Amino acid sequence: MNASAKRWERVRAHTRACILEAAAKAFEASGFDDACMHRIAETAGYTKATIYAHYRDKARLFAAVMDLHASGFPMLVVPSLSGSGLKEALAHVALEIQKLAQVGACRRFCGTLRRSTSGAGFYAELWNAYLAPYRTYIRLALTRDGIDMAEEHASLYLQLLQQANALQVTPLAPTSAEATLSLFRRAFHGQCSRE
Repeated sequence: MNASAKRWERVRAHTRACILEAAAKAFEASGFDDACMHRIAETAGYTKATIYAHYRDKARLFAAVMDLHASGFPMLVVPSLSGSGLKEALAHVALEIQKLAQVGACRRFCGTLRRSTSGAGFYAELWNAYLAPYRTYIRLALTRDGIDMAEEHASLYLQLLQQANALQVTPLAPTSAEATLSLFRRAFHGQCSRE
């Protein structure tokens, strides 16, 4: 590649980075449906024609932004269940979700999805698949301790942790956190009273 082509590639990469950052801010603030390509172009400092030269439509730009966020997700830490009790397993996942809430890519990804209705389904599934090892870890801990409906309880516990840390990807009903807490109080009442 000659010097001119390398310089052109650097300019192109810089332009794309500026566009992606402006789009990320717009999608995070307004969601996919309400983000405006004109505003993204203004924020990035380019024309709409430049935006469209790099991304054919808003859906492709949204996908590029969400893929960029997802590339910043850290590796999940899931320890072995041997030697740890239910309380330790639940505490470990709670701590790991709190750590994820401190990661900018995770916060931006989830915040954007909460504000988006169109185009969000695939990325909500991606987030759920990303957290699946924690759901499995919790389910195994619950099953090992003889808790009924372990799969359902694991999902509810993880959902509650996400909501508490502003990492839920879809808006939850206002009563869902209290309903989840109530369910856990009933499920673990016998467990807690034995300790």
